[in-house]
Amino acid sequence: MEIKQLRRFLAVVETGSLTAAAPTVGLTQQALGASISNLEKELGVTLLDRGPGGVTTPTSYGMMLVAHAKSILSSENRAREELHAFRDARGGSVRIGIGEAFAPEIIAEAVCDFHRARPDVTITLIEGYTEALLPRLEDGDLDFIAGSDVGGPQNGLLKFPIYSCQDVFIARAQHPLAQKRDLRLKDLQKFTWMAPKSRPADAALINDAFARAGLAGPARFIWTDAPMVGTHLLMMDDIVFMTSPAMVIGRLMSRDNAIVMLDIHEPRVERRAALIYPDRTRLNPSAMLLMDAVRTAAHHQIGELSYATPLNVEQPF
Repeated sequence: MEIKQLRRFLAVVETGSLTAAAPTVGLTQQALGASISNLEKELGVTLLDRGPGGVTTPTSYGMMLVAHAKSILSSENRAREELHAFRDARGGSVRIGIGEAFAPEIIAEAVCDFHRARPDVTITLIEGYTEALLPRLEDGDLDFIAGSDVGGPQNGLLKFPIYSCQDVFIARAQHPLAQKRDLRLKDLQKFTWMAPKSRPADAALINDAFARAGLAGPARFIWTDAPMVGTHLLMMDDIVFMTSPAMVIGRLMSRDNAIVMLDIHEPRVERRAALIYPDRTRLNPSAMLLMDAVRTAAHHQIGELSYATPLNVEQPF
């Protein structure tokens, strides 16, 4: 059975004759009759009783087929509508990984604008360190990542840098070094450092910087991938944390001044905030449009991000 045969069959049943149905399906009466006959031969049953003047009535077999034909055509219409909605980014879903280097205000603007234009697209935002998000992107669990270009080869992934920024060193306002200026690594040597568990390279960078200065590295690290808990740890003890300014700029600018930036500039760690997406797998239309919305929002806001040096925000994908 073909969809067009079912559609022609229903037209005959609904109009009551081959003569009346033929114009509605764009066929002559003879061609329509031949199409119905071919369907009957294929099924091995008589679907219509033909009377004088082309008048037809469905047989018991025909009545059984009517219900199935309506269901099949309804499913076909729904499938077509869903595919067109997906094609036009009016439906479906997008899953985004949000890494630590990407400004949350850029993502918020992009998501709000996208949602207003396409409210039926389901958007899922998943925060985490980029290193922890990359396996999920490679497995197809995420459509793209707005995170940190962590360097090194990632097979099958493309990167579109948005801006670069320098990591900052933060601590609580009551930290013994909070009010001191022009700090050196030796001043921080005795304190506990916090470092992301999923990014051991940060601790390695810190230890390397101490070694280049002829110093032993910090004796104690607290490993965490939980930013909320990490923030409370910082406020409760004399811990030092090296991180992207995008993660903490809101806390640094808050009125309570609970978290402050330490006046130290080594090790110098530059990160590139980038859109990371699959090379071999074509993104669905919604994901492509949301990525473009992120780039547009970055263009709007990049001048207001004091810590960011623009990269490629004027260039299209």
